[in-house]
Amino acid sequence: MWWKLLIGAIVGLLVGHFVTPGYWLWVIVGLVAGYLAELWAQRGENTGQTTG
Repeated sequence: MWWKLLIGAIVGLLVGHFVTPGYWLWVIVGLVAGYLAELWAQRGENTGQTTG
């Protein structure tokens, strides 16, 4: 999970270097995107499991 957050933050820093609102907004957006990617990946793993 942590590497997805780190990748999101790095991408946010790169985008923030070129896009107007600045670094902090895009770092936060990147972190949120990394977290949502982790939730989506976990959801995909959980759908194949059966309880029994």
